[in-house]
Amino acid sequence: MSWSEDSVSFRAAIRRSGNSLVITIPAELSQRFLLREGQELLIYGLSRKVPEFEGALQIYLGYFVVQEKAPTAVFKVEVGEEKIPLLQEVVKEIEEKYLPSRVDLMKLGDSEVEVDFVFGAITPTTIRRVRERKEVEAAASEIEFKLSSAGFKISEKKIEDKIIEWRNIDPAKLSKAPYKVSEVVRWRWEI
Repeated sequence: MSWSEDSVSFRAAIRRSGNSLVITIPAELSQRFLLREGQELLIYGLSRKVPEFEGALQIYLGYFVVQEKAPTAVFKVEVGEEKIPLLQEVVKEIEEKYLPSRVDLMKLGDSEVEVDFVFGAITPTTIRRVRERKEVEAAASEIEFKLSSAGFKISEKKIEDKIIEWRNIDPAKLSKAPYKVSEVVRWRWEI
């Protein structure tokens, strides 16, 4: 996959600081990439000759890793092999109504499936408001009723906080988010 260049570029001048040369990163770029003072990075010297000689410095920040603490409604559902398509259909209806940020289905045994409805603020496409625990509890009760009404036996139901790791989020999405998510989200650049 190739790099995509941001639409904004800046002209800067190299300055001296002690025995080193420094370049100032404009505030717009530091906010866009959520940079912090003291953050580690790599600097590569690049050159090419086609036909004139050109030089560049690439500042490599690394991988942007986001960890989100998200309330999750966890259901262990007893289901036979023949009822799995029905369970998937019911889960899809629940997704459309309650809009969880993520749904995970995991087969635990021959007749048991764990369904996790994650009610986080981060989705693959957008940032939502942080949901309160009582909202998740109300949704979990309605989800339990919906699953029971469809003929599924629920062997366990619990609400817990899960740490969800995202590695495909653009830092600009967090910095420009319409909702404050800093209480439930931590991020770092990993080289």
